[in-house]
Amino acid sequence: MPDSNPRAAAGDAAGVGGWLPTVGALRQRWYADRLRRDPVAAFVHRLDGVLKPRDVVLDLGAGAGELNAYAIRGHVRRIVGIDVDPRVEANPLLDTGLQGDICALPFRDNTFDVAFSIYVLEHVDRPAALAAELFRVMRPGGLCLALSPNVFHYVTLASRLTPTTFHRWFNERRGRAGEDTFPTFYRLNSRRALTRWFGGAGFETVALDTIEVQPNYLSFSPLAYAVGAGYERLVNATEFLSALRVNLISIFRKPRA
Repeated sequence: MPDSNPRAAAGDAAGVGGWLPTVGALRQRWYADRLRRDPVAAFVHRLDGVLKPRDVVLDLGAGAGELNAYAIRGHVRRIVGIDVDPRVEANPLLDTGLQGDICALPFRDNTFDVAFSIYVLEHVDRPAALAAELFRVMRPGGLCLALSPNVFHYVTLASRLTPTTFHRWFNERRGRAGEDTFPTFYRLNSRRALTRWFGGAGFETVALDTIEVQPNYLSFSPLAYAVGAGYERLVNATEFLSALRVNLISIFRKPRA
């Protein structure tokens, strides 16, 4: 199943029998801080912290630019995006959008200072090829950052047990177009897999963090949302349960030598 982005989640499901507040009211009460509510905002905040004005930046799986808005263009030397979706060519967040395969990048060696992806790694079926291509196109010292679902979270486990047709139906019910739902493989969605494939390509690990945010997929019901919020509080309370958090933020660096 695709991302945990609250922009696509149901907005304000009604309370149960009048004794439980609406989802909107619960969200406002428990998740007023956007960085605790929106995983994309938390990731972009992290990304902004590493970008420099002279950087050339690559957005892997940039798409049409409608789902994961950020404000990088104009703040770096150049931002380029690539995606199998032809709509990437008109993506307003990019200086240049190219249709293509992220596992066979059409760029010269040592081109980019920073590369990032937002909810893309779960769709990669050739992790070795992706990691090798990224290593090739990154400049020495360059950083690769990714936001992806954690394979051990209950949402991802449910996704692995259901077909893509169900994912499209479910996403359409929560306001996301079916054309924005793609097949998932989950071959780069654990700390172990990320370390294996990126480390094997030559990258150094900078960070492998997990974050749990508001239960976006349970926004169809205040009761379900409240249970999901309890889960969020539990797994965020201790590092011992960090492997059960919904999202992975990974950062890798190409060695300078």
